[in-house]
Amino acid sequence: MNANRVKEYFNFSKKERNGIIALLAILAGVWFAPLLFTPDEPFDGKEFVRFEHDIAQLEQQAALAGKYIDSGEIFYPASSAISYSKPVKSETFYFDPNTLNPSEWQRLGISGRTIQTIQNFIAKGGKFYKAEDIGKIYGLRKPDYERLLPYVRIAAHVSQSKDKNVYPPSFAARSAKHTVGMVPINTADTTAFIALPGIGSKLAIRIISFREKLGGFYNVEQVAEVYGISDTVFQQIKGHLQCDAGAIKKININTAGIDELKAHPYIKYQVGNAVIQYRLQHGNFQNEDDLRQVHLVTDNLIQKLLPYIDY
Repeated sequence: MNANRVKEYFNFSKKERNGIIALLAILAGVWFAPLLFTPDEPFDGKEFVRFEHDIAQLEQQAALAGKYIDSGEIFYPASSAISYSKPVKSETFYFDPNTLNPSEWQRLGISGRTIQTIQNFIAKGGKFYKAEDIGKIYGLRKPDYERLLPYVRIAAHVSQSKDKNVYPPSFAARSAKHTVGMVPINTADTTAFIALPGIGSKLAIRIISFREKLGGFYNVEQVAEVYGISDTVFQQIKGHLQCDAGAIKKININTAGIDELKAHPYIKYQVGNAVIQYRLQHGNFQNEDDLRQVHLVTDNLIQKLLPYIDY
């Protein structure tokens, strides 16, 4: 009886068998389809990210200069003369990748899309400093790189300029004319902070927000505590900062509530609550020695808080 049930369970009609076969065929097609559409040039994600990073740096320098950086050789805009059809045959000849025009790249057997990438790189101020740099070109296949490498000839003045931190004349001229004055950190607005090197609008807003929560700065070192300001940037702007500690807003430690205390960047909720509990049990604070008796209040915290405390 049981054997008959098992046999009936695995017995399929003709339509069911046809359906199973069709389903298996579809699954096989989906499984092997990617093999039929493998691109000619494999995508190198790491190389593409590196190349995009180079482009982004050049665009940033161009934005600071107020215009795109000229390559110093030949400026190649996006050219409609570039053919995107695959070259029929390729030639090899000595060339400088910094000055080669699109048609000559095509003679070398480079595809139209890769040529466009090279021209965009050159147009935004990019340079090839040594022969091996052509290997960084996104889209350039390894066989083409190995074939062309022996024929690369880079002008001497280009290869020597890599270590000289060269900027376009317009940028250098503007940098020489623009000098940053002293910035009073307790009264300066966002415009004054943005004028400092390495400080953008977001950091300027953060500085002012932090200043308001503190009640004012009592020394320039506190600016380094602003979220987002690296030590490198702070060292660059430190010499341009001046502080007037007389403008500091103080907190009366004997009357302030928990909301006022915890709003200060140096006082966490736990510390503020401990201060209030101690005050309720022992009365008002008279000096910093009384404050040292509060649990969670360290000597380091007291030194930071003293300019902001009033009794």
